[in-house]
Amino acid sequence: MADMNDKERLAREEERAAKRRARLEKHAVPCPHCGKSVLDHMTRCPYCGGALVPAGYVPMDEEKKQKIKKICYAVGTVVAVVIIVLIIIFR
Repeated sequence: MADMNDKERLAREEERAAKRRARLEKHAVPCPHCGKSVLDHMTRCPYCGGALVPAGYVPMDEEKKQKIKKICYAVGTVVAVVIIVLIIIFR
């Protein structure tokens, strides 16, 4: 690899650039206002400033959020109690 000539190096760089483009193109969608290609996570078009709705984004409902918080709190409490008990036992 140390003796890579210019053609090999250029070919490798072009291959990497093509892979990067392919990854980005998977996330490209047309702007409904100007038609230019924008990424699917954007909230505003960088070309025309039009509002965009990020693809696949749905805010979590409050009930589900509260349930997750309760579960995390319970698991955290159990882990803390187990750690405290282990510290007391192995002193």
